[in-house]
Amino acid sequence: MPATLPKPLINLFVVVGLACIAAIDYVTGIEIRVFPLYFLPLILAAWFLNRITTIAYAVSASLIWALVMYYSGREYSTGYVWFINIITQSVAFLLVSLLVSTLHGMIENERRLSRIDLLTGLSNRRDFFEKSAHLVEICRRNNRPVTLGYIDLDNFKKANDTLGHEHGDELLQAVAQTFRDQLRTSDLCARMGGDEFVVLLPETDVENALPILERIREVLASNDEFSRSGVTASIGAITYLMVPSIVDDMIAKADEMMYRAKGHNKNSVHIEIARTA
Repeated sequence: MPATLPKPLINLFVVVGLACIAAIDYVTGIEIRVFPLYFLPLILAAWFLNRITTIAYAVSASLIWALVMYYSGREYSTGYVWFINIITQSVAFLLVSLLVSTLHGMIENERRLSRIDLLTGLSNRRDFFEKSAHLVEICRRNNRPVTLGYIDLDNFKKANDTLGHEHGDELLQAVAQTFRDQLRTSDLCARMGGDEFVVLLPETDVENALPILERIREVLASNDEFSRSGVTASIGAITYLMVPSIVDDMIAKADEMMYRAKGHNKNSVHIEIARTA
């Protein structure tokens, strides 16, 4: 079942599942134990819904089970046995539901962390390729331009060696914050490794991309920590009017533009229009 399934539909499945299992439990009578089937809709709820809803369904399943047992003719020697059995069944339902909910949360957190650069909080290389492929395909399908920028920090290694790795980390975090401040929510940025970053600007031609990239360069150049350490940014960018289907080719071309920026004059932006896709 896809994780994008609407929550109302998941709730419907859980409610119908509990009702169907209750009916089966009632029809089969007290001699056939079908209560493990109650775990199936509870696991569904625990995997896709929040913890409070999961607990509510677990308690509800316990009450449903108790009612079915009562109307099926289940008898115990004393009344408190009913209470004990309902409590123990509730604990079982709750424990399994909460364990599944915790497991799902851990898996989702690991999945999220595997796509994030922990130092900067930006997308990592893997996440960038996954997300950029979707954005590029939309631009290609709608015949819209796209610009990809490649950013490399000038003199970063020297600053990192002389001023310390903590200072280098602060510079990388400053780049990430600059992206958050200057880029649009529709743009995609990532740390590719070391002191290299990429930004993908969908539906953005040269005239609109250049001011954005220049502003990023200027903000970094005016940063006190960057000035103190002599670090600047060389930015190469490539704009596609006919968008290719392979993001790797775009990155290679933007990387080439970045080296041209370094060759002409560090702390600069070099952008070109790709002649073909």
